[in-house]
Amino acid sequence: MSSFLLFVLLHIPLALAHGYVSRVTVDGTEYVGNPPGHNTSSSPIRMVSSNGPVQNLSSPFLACGPDAQPAQLEAIAAPGSVINITWVSGGGGNWPHEVGPVLTYMAECTNTTTCKDFDTTGARWFKIDEAGKQSDNVSWVQLYIEEGRNFNMTLPENLAPGPYLLRNEIIGLQNAMARGGAEPFPSCTQLIVTGNGTGVPAANETVSFPGAYNSTDPGIWFNAYDNTHTPYVFPGPPVAVLINATAAQTNDTETNNTTAPALDAPSPEKYKLPPSGTPELDAPSHDGCTEMDATPVLTVMAARGRIALVEL
Repeated sequence: MSSFLLFVLLHIPLALAHGYVSRVTVDGTEYVGNPPGHNTSSSPIRMVSSNGPVQNLSSPFLACGPDAQPAQLEAIAAPGSVINITWVSGGGGNWPHEVGPVLTYMAECTNTTTCKDFDTTGARWFKIDEAGKQSDNVSWVQLYIEEGRNFNMTLPENLAPGPYLLRNEIIGLQNAMARGGAEPFPSCTQLIVTGNGTGVPAANETVSFPGAYNSTDPGIWFNAYDNTHTPYVFPGPPVAVLINATAAQTNDTETNNTTAPALDAPSPEKYKLPPSGTPELDAPSHDGCTEMDATPVLTVMAARGRIALVEL
């Protein structure tokens, strides 16, 4: 066997050992993403340039993935919307890893009515979901994604309307026993949230990417194979408790917090649903994608340490 062929064969598993978000479904409406570096169809999912992780925790790519590009569409959602996220390997098969948490953040696209041109440099992210080890304190939620199931989560019931980025992130911990070995895979989807909610995060619940993680954080530098079953501490802030926008602004003033101010709630009128009969955004076609009814679905509800897994 030639040395070149041997080199190729040895590196095929490495190429397939990473992945990306291929599809996002919001309340039953499906939006298909593009493979890394192949912007062939319109989508609300920001396309990345590669299927690899962002291991440099100081990189701006930690916000939405390697060289993530603004997308052409926005998915329509509402407070309480159920969102199904499909992660696949670089080759289009099942997600290949099984060790590590899945975290979900949101950031309002401020000073605009759309996220299509929003720069994440100044984004203030708040966590809405975190899922890690299961009740047996051994297996991880990522195991179920490896089995081909979707990761499902629900938007906060009182979320204020407006344009948002939804940041779903898998953190691979298979090599995290060494400092710098954790593998974050962030992905961002552009949303327009409708409704009359008033919930926004307090300023001390928001973080920036980069900046939210440190290589010595216990949830980043972690031996997932430690037989003592050390409790896992999620990286980043706690899951945000969304409060009334006016209360958030008052609290910021009283505490003289130096963190960026809480996000203002946009006018509910601006983001009300269109009249009945208005067509929704069509999901772009994507040959080769598994139909939703053929994909096992795993519902994950993880808030403040409680996780429920329901296969539909």
